[in-house]
Amino acid sequence: MTASPRRLATAAGIAATALLVSSCATSASTSAGGGSDTGSGKQTITFMGFFGTFQDSFTKTVIKPFEKANPDITVRYVPIQNSAEVLAKLRASKKNPPADVALMDSSVAPTANKEGLFAKLDEAQVPNLARLVDKARGTDGYGPGLTLDSLSILYNSKAVKKAPTSWNDLWDPAHKGKLALPIADTRGVALIVALEKILGADYKKDIDPAIDRLKTLAPAVETWQPSPDVYTAVQSGEADVAVGWNARGQFYKDASDGVVQPVLPEEGTVEQINTINLVAGSGHTSAAQKFIDYAIGAEAQKAFDDDAYYAPVNRDATLKKDVAERTTASTEQQKHQIPVDWSWMTTRYTAWVDRIKREVISG
Repeated sequence: MTASPRRLATAAGIAATALLVSSCATSASTSAGGGSDTGSGKQTITFMGFFGTFQDSFTKTVIKPFEKANPDITVRYVPIQNSAEVLAKLRASKKNPPADVALMDSSVAPTANKEGLFAKLDEAQVPNLARLVDKARGTDGYGPGLTLDSLSILYNSKAVKKAPTSWNDLWDPAHKGKLALPIADTRGVALIVALEKILGADYKKDIDPAIDRLKTLAPAVETWQPSPDVYTAVQSGEADVAVGWNARGQFYKDASDGVVQPVLPEEGTVEQINTINLVAGSGHTSAAQKFIDYAIGAEAQKAFDDDAYYAPVNRDATLKKDVAERTTASTEQQKHQIPVDWSWMTTRYTAWVDRIKREVISG
C-alpha cells in the first residue's frame, strides 16, 4: 500500500528532528539581523517555529507559497522545542537577535513583550490584524495568535483495550509504567486548570489540590520527556497513554492509520494559543511583518489548518468540514472549553511550571 502524504511527511519530520534541533543554535546565531531593512533587494528573514510535523506542514502550506508570492524574500526556518527555548535564546542575544519572527505561547509572550524582546506591529503593514477573531488579537499592538488548539489525552489504540474518556483515566492502574507526561510547560499548566475543575478548587486561589493529585500519578509515569515527541512515543508503543495537543494528535491519527487517538475528556479541556511575533531589533522589519501578515491571512490559515488541524485565527478562513469537526473550533470542543484567564496566568506561569518540575517530576 502506498504511504499517504501525511505519513511520508511525518516520517521525514521525525527523521530530521535530531539534526534540525542540534543545528538550531548555529542557524539562529547567524541568520537574523545583519543589516538594515531597505525594502528592496533580496532578503532573508529567520523564523523560529516548532519542530517536527509543525515545521513540515508550515513550510509546505505557508512558507513556500509566501516565498513564491514574494520572490525577493526567503524564509529560513529555525526549529525550536517550545516557548521556553525561544525566550531563553532571545534573552541571551538581545543585542543581536537570533530571529526576525518567532512563535511563542500566549501565556509566555507577555513576558517577552515586557522585556522588550518583541516589537509592536504596524497595522498598516499587517492589515490582516483587522480580520482576526477576538481571541487571537494581540495585546497592546504585539504579536497576534497564529494557531488555536486545546489539550488532549492521547492513547495507542492497539495497546489500550478501554479508551480513556476522562482526565481521571490517567490514574487507571492499567496504564502504570506506560504513561508519557511532558508537562513541564504549557501542557502542565493547562492540566492543572483541568484538574482544579475536577477537584472543585479555584486555580486562582490555590493549586495545591492539583499538584497533590499529580504527585500520586508520578510513580506510574514511564517518561516525562518522550523523544522526539509524545506523539511518536504513543505511535511507537513506548507509551500507551499520554497528554498532548489536539492538533498534533489529529495529525498523527492520520499518519498512524488510527494507532494514535486523541480524546476530548468529558470534564472539558483548555484552549491554547500560539502567537506569531516580530522580534525587536530585527534588521528586516518590513519583510518580517509582510510574512506575519501572510501567515495570519485567510489563504494561509486555511491551507495550514486544513493540513495540521488547528482552528483558524482569521475569521475569513473556512476549513474543510471534516477537518473543522476535529479542531478546537468544533461545536463539541467549544461546548467543553474550561475558561482560563490567560492574562492573569502570565504572572503565575513560571511559578506553576517550577512547582511541576520540583514537586511532581523531581519529587
